[in-house]
Amino acid sequence: MSLDTVNDRGEPWGNELDAGGHALEAVVRLTRVVQYRRNTVLWTLAGCLAIGAVYYVTAKRYYRSTAKLLVVDQSAGELTTMNDQAGADNLMATHRELVKSSEVVTRAIERLAPEHRIDFVDQKPNRWVETIGDSLTASTVRKTNFINVGYDSLDPEAAAAVVRAVIEAYVDFVGETHRGTAAEVLDVLTIERDQLEQSLAAKQLELQQSRERVGHLSLPDRDDVVDPIISRAIQYNDALLEAQRRRLDLQSSLTTIQMAIDRGDDLSQHLGLVEQSIGEAAMLAAMGMGPNDMEVLAKQQAKLIDLRDELGRLEPFYGPSHPQVATLKSQIDSTQQFLASYRSDASGRPTGLTAAELGPFLVGMLNQAMSQSVERERQLEEAFQVARADAARQSGDLVKVDMLDREVERLEKLHDLLFEKIATVDIHQVQAPIRATIVEEPLPSDLPASPQLRLVLVASLMAGLCLGVGLVYVQDLLDDRFGSPEEMAMQLGCRVLAVIRELPLRTGVGLEKVQMFSQPQATESESFRTLRTAITLGAEVSERLVITSSEPGDGKTTVSANLAVSYAQTGRRTLVIDCDMRKPGLTSLLELKGYEGVTDILSAEGNVGLIAQRCVVRTALESLDVIPAGPRRPDPAELLLSPNFAELLAWADSKYDQVLIDCPPILAVSDAQIAARLVDGVVLVVSPEKNHRRLVNRACGHFTSGGAPLVGVVVNRVSDQIGKGYGYGYGYGYGYGHEEEEHVSPADENRPMAA
Repeated sequence: MSLDTVNDRGEPWGNELDAGGHALEAVVRLTRVVQYRRNTVLWTLAGCLAIGAVYYVTAKRYYRSTAKLLVVDQSAGELTTMNDQAGADNLMATHRELVKSSEVVTRAIERLAPEHRIDFVDQKPNRWVETIGDSLTASTVRKTNFINVGYDSLDPEAAAAVVRAVIEAYVDFVGETHRGTAAEVLDVLTIERDQLEQSLAAKQLELQQSRERVGHLSLPDRDDVVDPIISRAIQYNDALLEAQRRRLDLQSSLTTIQMAIDRGDDLSQHLGLVEQSIGEAAMLAAMGMGPNDMEVLAKQQAKLIDLRDELGRLEPFYGPSHPQVATLKSQIDSTQQFLASYRSDASGRPTGLTAAELGPFLVGMLNQAMSQSVERERQLEEAFQVARADAARQSGDLVKVDMLDREVERLEKLHDLLFEKIATVDIHQVQAPIRATIVEEPLPSDLPASPQLRLVLVASLMAGLCLGVGLVYVQDLLDDRFGSPEEMAMQLGCRVLAVIRELPLRTGVGLEKVQMFSQPQATESESFRTLRTAITLGAEVSERLVITSSEPGDGKTTVSANLAVSYAQTGRRTLVIDCDMRKPGLTSLLELKGYEGVTDILSAEGNVGLIAQRCVVRTALESLDVIPAGPRRPDPAELLLSPNFAELLAWADSKYDQVLIDCPPILAVSDAQIAARLVDGVVLVVSPEKNHRRLVNRACGHFTSGGAPLVGVVVNRVSDQIGKGYGYGYGYGYGYGHEEEEHVSPADENRPMAA
C-alpha cells in the first residue's frame, strides 16, 4: 500500500470513509462473540422463558368481547361517493373518539346492571369512567365506515354487557346531537357556493387571457410531443455541443502536433490524431500511403507499446540478465527497426511528403479545420441564445395555461357537487344526518384474551435473545482480553499457528541466546516446530514471510529468530532480514550492531544483489544467514518504499529457500504494512496477557484492508495465569530520540561471523 492511501496512524483512508464497511465488520465480530459466549445467551434465554412461564400461570385472565358498528353519514352521501376519502377518514376518526368519550361512557355505566360492574365494584364512583376507558378500545377499518369496539373484563358476560351499553349510549348521543341541523347545513352550503362561483369566474377570465397571450396553442396530451419553439432550442443546443467538441478535438490535435515539431519527434506517430480531424482519405493521400500501410503501422505501434509496458513491469523485480527481460528488449529493438524501415520506405514514394514538409502541412490543415469549426460554433451560439430565450418564454406560458386549466376544471367539479348537495338537503330534514347500526353483536368469549400463550412465548424469546446479546456485548466491553486460542481464532477470523510458552532467559553470544539453537530438544522448543509445520502445510505459499506484532514488546523478534533456526535445522537455506530499522531487536540479539545492513542496501545505488551479498552475515548454523538492520536512518518507511527493497527480496528469493523479515509492530508504525505488499504472507505475534483484543483486531484489519495475506497468529508468552487480567503499557521507544549507533563498515574478509 502506498503512502497516499494511509493516514498518519498508518490506517487506510478507506477504513475511515466507509462507514458501511465498519458497521458490517462490527456485526460480524458481534456474531463471533455471541457464538463463543453462547452459553450466556442460552442461560439468559432460559431465565426469560422461566419468568414468562411464571407470568402466564399467575396472571389474571381477561376476557374480550367485540362488536362492529356501521356509521353512515346520510347528509354527505353524495360527497363520499366522489372519492373524498380524506373527509371520510376525518369523520370516522371523530366518531371513533366519540365512542370512547367520557360522556358516552358515563351513559353506558348508567345502563349496566350491578352484576356487570365486576371490574370497578371496589372503586370509587368517580373512578369508574377512567377504569372502563382504560380497557375500552375503538378502532376504524381503513377505507370503510366500520368501527370495531372492544372491552376486556374479568368476566365474559360483563365484557359483552359493557360493549353493548357503550354502543347504545353512542347511538343515542349521536341522534340527539345531529337532529334539526338541516337548515344550518343549507346556509353553509349556499355561502360556499357563492364564494366558489366568484373564484371560478376569476379563474376562467385569467385562463382566457393566458391562452390569447400564448396564441391559442393547443397540444395533444402526450409525453412525447414537444412544442416546436422548445424543440428548435434543443436542436441548436445539440449542434452547439457537437461543434464545441470538434473544436476541442482540433485544438488538442494541433497542440500535440506543434509540440512534436518543437521536440523534433517523428510526426508519423501522430498521424492518427490528424486523421480523426481532417479525414482518413486526405491524410493517406498527403502521405503517399494507402489504407493497408496505416493498418500495418498501427498494429506494430500497439505491439511496441505492449512490449514496453511488460518490460517496465518486470524490470523492478528481475535483473537485466534475466531471460524474460532480455527477450523483451530484443523484441522491442526489432519492432522499432521495422517501424523505422517501413516509414522510410513510405516517405520515399513519389507521392509522399518529406519529413520537413510533413510538419507545416499537418499544421496548416489543422489550422484551416479549426478556423471553420470556430466560425460554426459562433454562429450556433448566437442562434441558440435567441432560441433559448423564445423557448423559456413559451415554456412558462404553457405551464401557466396548464395550471389554470386544471384549477378551472377542479372548481367546476366542486361547483356541480355543491349544487347536487343543496338539492338533496330537504330530503334529510326529518332524519338524523348520522346513522349508526350494529352489524356484529357483542358476545361473551370462553377463551381469555390475556395472557396469550403465543405472545408470552414470543416476548420471552425476544427478551431473552436481546438481553443475552446485550450481556455478551457488555462482557465483551469489560473483558478486553483473549480468554483462549479458540476465542482468538474465532474473533480474528484466522488460524492460530502455535502457542508458545514463556521462554527462559538465556545468556551467551549470538545464536546461543536463541532457544531453538541452544536447546532444540527442550519442551519449549517444540512449539516452534509446530509453528514451522503449520506454516509449511498451509494452503498458501510461505517462502517469504513478514514477522510482526500488534504492539511493541510482544516477542516478534524472539519468534523470528527461533522460527529461522527451526527452518535452518531442516536443511532449508534460510535468510532473516532485520527490517526493524527503528529499534533493531534481532540485530541486538545477535550482537551485529555496527555491521552494514538493510539501510545500506536500500539507500545504495548500483547492483542490489552485490550489495546484499556483502551485507550477509553467516551464523553458527550452516543454513542460516542474517542481514542486520544497519545504521540508524531517519526515513525507514521511505526506504521500504524504494525499488531497492523489491530487488532485495527478489535476490533473496533466488538464493534462499526461506526468507523471514522481522518488521516493527504494525500499530506503532506503517513499516510492516509497507513490507507486507511484497511477500507471501504475514505472521502476527500476539501476547494475550498484554495485548488488548481491540488493538489486535485493528492490527489484523490493517493487513486485510491492504490486501496482504495474513497466514495466522502466534500466541506468545502463555502462562498459567492467562485470562486473569494484566496491566497494559507500551514500553517501546519508537521515534528518533534514541542514541544513534556509530556506523562501522569492517572489511568483508575481517568481518566476524555471528555466533
